[in-house]
Amino acid sequence: MKITDVKTICLRYPYETPIADGCNVCTKRESFLILVETDAGITGIGEAATFGLPLSIYREVADQIMKPLLVGEDPCIIERLSERLLWCCYAGGRKGIVRGVASAVDIALWDILGKVSGKPVYQLLGGSTRKVKAYASAGFYSPGKGLDGLKREMEGYLRQGYRAFKIKVGRTCENRDRIVQYMPSQEMVIRQEEDLDRVRAVREVIGPEACLMLDMNNTWGVDTVLQTADFLEEMSIYAIEEPIRGDNIEGYRQIRGALKKTLIAGGENDQGLDRYQQVLSENMLDIVQANLGWSGGFTEVRRIAAMCLEQGKVFAPHSFFSAVLTAANIHLAAALPNVRFIESEENPNPLRTELLTEPMERDADMAYILSDKPGLGIELNWKTVNKFLV
Repeated sequence: MKITDVKTICLRYPYETPIADGCNVCTKRESFLILVETDAGITGIGEAATFGLPLSIYREVADQIMKPLLVGEDPCIIERLSERLLWCCYAGGRKGIVRGVASAVDIALWDILGKVSGKPVYQLLGGSTRKVKAYASAGFYSPGKGLDGLKREMEGYLRQGYRAFKIKVGRTCENRDRIVQYMPSQEMVIRQEEDLDRVRAVREVIGPEACLMLDMNNTWGVDTVLQTADFLEEMSIYAIEEPIRGDNIEGYRQIRGALKKTLIAGGENDQGLDRYQQVLSENMLDIVQANLGWSGGFTEVRRIAAMCLEQGKVFAPHSFFSAVLTAANIHLAAALPNVRFIESEENPNPLRTELLTEPMERDADMAYILSDKPGLGIELNWKTVNKFLV
């Protein structure tokens, strides 16, 4: 069996009402998909994390760099192909968008391998479980939402069955000078005390026993974390995510020393085994959130997860793009023993909810249930693809 073609699909869904995290205002959602076709009639699908970067650049990398290196090759020699894609880009950069597109290719190759062998990817990776717990990733800022709107939102997730939640914080006047001042939009900025009121409101809704996490998107800074350490304990915050920039090693040391029970999560923007080795050697994080579509696909990310396991760290793959990357992350999580739960984004996004012919199965507690379908076990809904095609 040989690879005959590598095709790209760029999708865009524009928001009518923008949403924001601590750092960015989001006016659209985009997805970059890869299709790897073979002479056996088997096609694998993968997705790269885009992080707001231009889809046209991803397409150029795929068409001009990746495709010539893949056509004519056996898609099942995944380790060799993964190394080839990165070594052939060594001088021009093994990270950034190049690694992101290579990650999408890797996911597609594992999808092909599963279809060839007749097994789902999670079984090929070791198959720890068929059920993956999830937390509702939500609580973004949006115009006019306010505390009442946030409470209604969280009540809806409770009714769905969620028992673990994560909300955005950090878009405050006090933190504006750190990062937000450099962003294209400074809308929806509130006072720090209002932000803490949002956390109190969510804890009131979900109750004292539910798991609650806060995502700062690098906006808090060391001083803010130190000043609110007691508040985090009072609110029984399970983990804070990306409170400061990931390269501020000394800052993470100070934060770790100040927090007694609250864990520290991060790593979604990092790439490559070497970077995560540094993160772990410096003991910066309790929960490592490598992104499957950015950090190297199944081939590299399972190595990262294995390092985390060896050092007693929780692994929680960052999952915030279309249904394709969501499905891939669920397979990865199902194969690992050190995953407590996976991120389940709840913002309106048809690229997540309408992109597949059959959505991923969930149980009453909103855990994902994997089937025995080969590969990733998914098929694209071409009506949706054509509707949002760029």
